[in-house]
Amino acid sequence: MAGIISKRYAEALFQLALEKNCVDKYADEIKLIYDLLCGNNEVLEVLYHPEISYESKMKILTDTFSAYVSDDVLGLLSVVFKKSREKELIDILNIFIDKVKEYKGIVNAVIESAVSLKSDKINEIKEKLSYKLNKQVEVEVKVVPELIGGIKISVCGYVIDNTVKSRITELKKALLAIRLAQ
Repeated sequence: MAGIISKRYAEALFQLALEKNCVDKYADEIKLIYDLLCGNNEVLEVLYHPEISYESKMKILTDTFSAYVSDDVLGLLSVVFKKSREKELIDILNIFIDKVKEYKGIVNAVIESAVSLKSDKINEIKEKLSYKLNKQVEVEVKVVPELIGGIKISVCGYVIDNTVKSRITELKKALLAIRLAQ
Protein backbone atom coordinates (compact mmCIF):
# COMPACT_ATOMS: atom_id res chain seq x y z
CA MET A 1 0.00 0.00 0.00
CA ALA A 2 1.36 3.35 -1.00
CA GLY A 3 2.19 5.73 1.82
CA ILE A 4 1.00 9.25 2.47
CA ILE A 5 4.31 10.70 1.33
CA SER A 6 4.18 8.84 -2.01
CA LYS A 7 0.67 10.16 -2.57
CA ARG A 8 1.78 13.72 -1.80
CA TYR A 9 4.64 13.62 -4.28
CA ALA A 10 2.41 12.14 -6.99
CA GLU A 11 -0.35 14.66 -6.26
CA ALA A 12 2.11 17.56 -6.46
CA LEU A 13 3.33 16.48 -9.88
CA PHE A 14 -0.23 15.82 -11.04
CA GLN A 15 -1.36 19.30 -9.97
CA LEU A 16 1.64 20.81 -11.76
CA ALA A 17 0.74 18.82 -14.88
CA LEU A 18 -2.81 20.19 -14.71
CA GLU A 19 -1.57 23.76 -14.24
CA LYS A 20 0.77 23.52 -17.21
CA ASN A 21 -1.73 21.53 -19.32
CA CYS A 22 0.89 18.77 -19.68
CA VAL A 23 -0.95 15.76 -18.24
CA ASP A 24 -0.38 13.53 -21.28
CA LYS A 25 3.24 14.66 -21.68
CA TYR A 26 4.10 14.02 -18.03
CA ALA A 27 2.22 10.71 -18.09
CA ASP A 28 4.33 9.54 -21.04
CA GLU A 29 7.52 10.64 -19.29
CA ILE A 30 6.57 8.93 -16.03
CA LYS A 31 5.68 5.72 -17.91
CA LEU A 32 9.07 5.81 -19.62
CA ILE A 33 10.86 6.10 -16.27
CA TYR A 34 8.63 3.46 -14.69
CA ASP A 35 9.17 0.96 -17.51
CA LEU A 36 12.94 1.45 -17.48
CA LEU A 37 13.27 1.16 -13.70
CA CYS A 38 10.89 -1.78 -13.28
CA GLY A 39 12.56 -3.64 -16.11
CA ASN A 40 16.04 -3.31 -14.63
CA ASN A 41 16.71 -4.51 -11.08
CA GLU A 42 20.40 -3.60 -11.32
CA VAL A 43 19.57 0.07 -11.85
CA LEU A 44 17.16 0.00 -8.91
CA GLU A 45 19.81 -1.57 -6.71
CA VAL A 46 22.22 1.23 -7.56
CA LEU A 47 19.57 3.92 -7.01
CA TYR A 48 18.51 2.38 -3.69
CA HIS A 49 22.04 1.81 -2.42
CA PRO A 50 22.56 3.90 0.75
CA GLU A 51 26.29 4.40 0.20
CA ILE A 52 25.91 5.98 -3.23
CA SER A 53 25.65 9.75 -2.94
CA TYR A 54 22.69 11.85 -4.00
CA GLU A 55 24.91 13.57 -6.59
CA SER A 56 25.95 10.25 -8.16
CA LYS A 57 22.36 9.02 -8.30
CA MET A 58 21.19 12.29 -9.88
CA LYS A 59 23.98 12.11 -12.45
CA ILE A 60 22.76 8.63 -13.44
CA LEU A 61 19.16 9.85 -13.66
CA THR A 62 20.03 13.06 -15.50
CA ASP A 63 22.31 11.28 -17.98
CA THR A 64 19.63 8.66 -18.60
CA PHE A 65 16.49 10.79 -18.78
CA SER A 66 17.34 14.45 -19.48
CA ALA A 67 16.88 14.05 -23.24
CA TYR A 68 13.49 12.37 -22.77
CA VAL A 69 11.74 14.05 -19.85
CA SER A 70 10.86 17.59 -18.82
CA ASP A 71 12.63 19.62 -16.17
CA ASP A 72 9.58 19.24 -13.90
CA VAL A 73 9.79 15.44 -13.98
CA LEU A 74 13.55 15.59 -13.40
CA GLY A 75 12.78 17.99 -10.56
CA LEU A 76 10.48 15.40 -8.98
CA LEU A 77 13.27 12.82 -9.19
CA SER A 78 15.69 15.29 -7.67
CA VAL A 79 13.41 16.03 -4.70
CA VAL A 80 12.68 12.34 -4.14
CA PHE A 81 16.37 11.46 -4.06
CA LYS A 82 17.45 14.56 -2.13
CA LYS A 83 14.96 13.66 0.62
CA SER A 84 16.18 9.99 0.57
CA ARG A 85 12.77 8.74 -0.58
CA GLU A 86 14.10 6.66 -3.46
CA LYS A 87 12.48 3.46 -2.17
CA GLU A 88 9.13 5.18 -2.64
CA LEU A 89 9.82 6.18 -6.24
CA ILE A 90 7.99 3.25 -7.85
CA ASP A 91 4.93 3.93 -5.67
CA ILE A 92 5.04 7.62 -6.59
CA LEU A 93 5.20 6.79 -10.30
CA ASN A 94 2.34 4.27 -9.96
CA ILE A 95 0.15 6.72 -8.07
CA PHE A 96 0.78 9.41 -10.67
CA ILE A 97 -0.17 7.04 -13.50
CA ASP A 98 -3.33 6.04 -11.60
CA LYS A 99 -4.24 9.71 -11.09
CA VAL A 100 -3.88 10.36 -14.81
CA LYS A 101 -6.06 7.36 -15.63
CA GLU A 102 -8.71 8.49 -13.16
CA TYR A 103 -8.60 12.02 -14.58
CA LYS A 104 -9.04 10.68 -18.11
CA GLY A 105 -11.75 8.17 -17.14
CA ILE A 106 -9.63 5.10 -17.83
CA VAL A 107 -10.05 1.89 -15.82
CA ASN A 108 -7.95 -1.27 -15.76
CA ALA A 109 -9.40 -4.72 -16.29
CA VAL A 110 -7.69 -8.07 -15.91
CA ILE A 111 -8.90 -10.90 -18.11
CA GLU A 112 -7.78 -14.37 -17.09
CA SER A 113 -8.34 -17.47 -19.19
CA ALA A 114 -7.02 -21.01 -19.33
CA VAL A 115 -5.78 -20.51 -22.89
CA SER A 116 -4.62 -17.44 -24.79
CA LEU A 117 -7.47 -15.45 -26.28
CA LYS A 118 -7.57 -14.13 -29.82
CA SER A 119 -7.26 -10.37 -30.19
CA ASP A 120 -10.79 -10.03 -31.61
CA LYS A 121 -12.24 -11.73 -28.49
CA ILE A 122 -10.18 -9.44 -26.24
CA ASN A 123 -11.39 -6.40 -28.19
CA GLU A 124 -14.99 -7.60 -27.92
CA ILE A 125 -14.68 -7.93 -24.12
CA LYS A 126 -12.96 -4.56 -23.92
CA GLU A 127 -15.74 -2.87 -25.94
CA LYS A 128 -18.49 -4.45 -23.83
CA LEU A 129 -16.78 -3.35 -20.61
CA SER A 130 -16.29 0.17 -21.98
CA TYR A 131 -19.96 0.36 -22.90
CA LYS A 132 -21.18 -0.99 -19.54
CA LEU A 133 -18.86 1.18 -17.45
CA ASN A 134 -19.03 4.21 -19.73
CA LYS A 135 -15.26 4.49 -19.41
CA GLN A 136 -12.21 3.72 -21.49
CA VAL A 137 -10.87 0.29 -20.51
CA GLU A 138 -7.28 -0.91 -20.63
CA VAL A 139 -6.94 -4.66 -20.37
CA GLU A 140 -4.26 -6.97 -19.09
CA VAL A 141 -4.64 -10.52 -20.30
CA LYS A 142 -3.27 -13.43 -18.30
CA VAL A 143 -3.18 -17.10 -19.17
CA VAL A 144 -3.94 -19.18 -16.06
CA PRO A 145 -4.14 -22.88 -16.99
CA GLU A 146 -5.53 -23.77 -13.53
CA LEU A 147 -8.84 -22.16 -14.55
CA ILE A 148 -9.40 -25.17 -16.85
CA GLY A 149 -11.75 -23.21 -19.15
CA GLY A 150 -13.84 -20.06 -19.38
CA ILE A 151 -12.76 -16.57 -18.39
CA LYS A 152 -12.49 -14.43 -15.28
CA ILE A 153 -12.68 -10.63 -15.49
CA SER A 154 -11.68 -8.26 -12.68
CA VAL A 155 -12.59 -4.59 -13.13
CA CYS A 156 -13.38 -1.70 -10.76
CA GLY A 157 -13.44 -3.95 -7.71
CA TYR A 158 -15.81 -6.46 -9.31
CA VAL A 159 -15.05 -10.01 -10.43
CA ILE A 160 -16.96 -11.86 -13.12
CA ASP A 161 -15.90 -15.48 -12.76
CA ASN A 162 -17.23 -17.78 -15.45
CA THR A 163 -14.48 -20.40 -15.26
CA VAL A 164 -14.68 -24.16 -15.06
CA LYS A 165 -12.62 -24.05 -11.86
CA SER A 166 -15.17 -21.79 -10.12
CA ARG A 167 -18.05 -23.98 -11.30
CA ILE A 168 -16.31 -27.08 -9.92
CA THR A 169 -15.74 -25.29 -6.62
CA GLU A 170 -19.43 -24.29 -6.44
CA LEU A 171 -20.51 -27.85 -7.25
CA LYS A 172 -18.17 -29.23 -4.59
CA LYS A 173 -19.63 -26.85 -1.98
CA ALA A 174 -23.18 -27.82 -2.96
CA LEU A 175 -22.39 -31.53 -2.70
CA LEU A 176 -20.76 -31.05 0.71
CA ALA A 177 -23.79 -29.09 1.90
CA ILE A 178 -26.10 -31.90 0.79
CA ARG A 179 -23.88 -34.47 2.46
CA LEU A 180 -23.73 -32.51 5.72
CA ALA A 181 -27.51 -31.98 5.71
CA GLN A 182 -28.16 -35.74 5.72
